[in-house]
Amino acid sequence: MLDRLDIYDALYLLSAGDGRDDALFGDCQPLAREAFSRSLIGEEFPTIWFEVPLSGAPRFDLHVAFSRTALAPGTEFAPGAGGGYDGLFRWYAEEESGGVGLAFAYDVSEGRIDAPAVHVNVNNAPLSSMGRFFELAAGGDAAERYRAFEARLPQGWRVWYAGFHPGRQSTPVRVDCFVDGHLQAAYADAPSLLEVHLRDCGFMAASDALSDLAGLVTCSPFVLELQFDVLPDGSVGPTIGVSAGFSSAPRSKLKSLFADGGAAAGLMEQIERRGLADARWRLIPEASFAKLIENGDGPLALYCTPTFVKLRVRAGEPLDAKAYLQAGSRTLEAR
Repeated sequence: MLDRLDIYDALYLLSAGDGRDDALFGDCQPLAREAFSRSLIGEEFPTIWFEVPLSGAPRFDLHVAFSRTALAPGTEFAPGAGGGYDGLFRWYAEEESGGVGLAFAYDVSEGRIDAPAVHVNVNNAPLSSMGRFFELAAGGDAAERYRAFEARLPQGWRVWYAGFHPGRQSTPVRVDCFVDGHLQAAYADAPSLLEVHLRDCGFMAASDALSDLAGLVTCSPFVLELQFDVLPDGSVGPTIGVSAGFSSAPRSKLKSLFADGGAAAGLMEQIERRGLADARWRLIPEASFAKLIENGDGPLALYCTPTFVKLRVRAGEPLDAKAYLQAGSRTLEAR
């Protein structure tokens, strides 16, 4: 019978096998595995994301997400786990309003796993007590900063997740938003409208590079996602994430999107031409899989699939692109 560390190991080995560890993931696995072991709560296997930069030294960061159903009242972390967020998780388990789940984010590639970020996923399920989330996660005035930022969001944006990054003292509050399809199409037709909406929510670091990269996403068939840092003085930081999300594509089709002639391959080729990724993005289809293995309670379905690619611009200048690979497992009924 496989335990959750065994399943994590299997997911990593299937994604990073055949030399992809050296070419794509680097030597981060031992620390990432330790981070995963510190995240475990209850009995459910979490959803994980491998956050993989597509240029520079091979490396990755790790996200570990638990659904609301996994966080029943009374569910506890293993001794020594939880990153000090026990009170937050206990409160969330009792909270009756929305929210899809809680997640940890570890800066594994920086060698830091002792102070993970914590995110609440509120996509399509608003949490009435976001202030309480930030009070428990961060303290101070983080809740007020979040509420002020949320009040400025343009109509047609919705918060996917919000979180606190204790390891990033200058930019600890993170807010990530999806843009609806009609508004994304409007941005593709009139790029200046996106710049207006960014100013409306407090982002003042518009640039030609940002317009160029945002245009790649708004004109693609993929979902536009925008990510911001809210600074201690309430202003919005100069770094923005612009992501192309593949969530609207069936999981069975995602791998083919990165094959020759696929829409994701076309997007990545443009990103590579701009020097923000190198040829390693072509390993993404090879790192993706769906596989059944035998386990004690019945067949175990394992999967890893690309979910989005993130572009970043800081103070007007583009940074490296990152791919996010979502991995998980599900026990099937024995036949």
